[in-house]
Amino acid sequence: MMNRRDLLATGVAGSTALALGGGAALNPAQAQVVPPVSALDAASLAIVRVWVPVILGNSALPTDPTARTAAIDLCAQRAGEIVSNYPPLNQAGIVGLFNTLKGGPQIFNAAFPATWEAMPATLLAALLDGLRVSQVASQRSIFSAFMGLIPNAFYSNPINWPAIGYAGPPKFN
Repeated sequence: MMNRRDLLATGVAGSTALALGGGAALNPAQAQVVPPVSALDAASLAIVRVWVPVILGNSALPTDPTARTAAIDLCAQRAGEIVSNYPPLNQAGIVGLFNTLKGGPQIFNAAFPATWEAMPATLLAALLDGLRVSQVASQRSIFSAFMGLIPNAFYSNPINWPAIGYAGPPKFN
């Protein structure tokens, strides 16, 4: 069993080895760019894309159709990245939620269209409001998950800061 003194000695030895050239192989010019990791699969990200305009509203998204689609896609990608950084239990809960939502909007009401993409924005907004005030805790948690994830994914992106007048985090010298 390793005691505290051995652990500290190992840390000091490792740090010294890196400082003396053990880290020479980590040339910044050879650094590889790691693609973003998403805990959400393509079907889950498609569901996020459907909900983004409903949750953010038209004032947050660009009016140009190409820029709007790009902003929605980027928001969905960032949502997947955010979920991948959740603790395992929370991540499993969100992934489980999206696995349930893959059943389509008819899991809430049989009269709804079969796919999320076919659901009109007005019905989505009404569904979101119904989830918000539902007496069923699991439905309120779906509302909370969407309202926590999507605005966070959108407004954590520095590209969107100028539109809301946010200059970025303070800089300390």
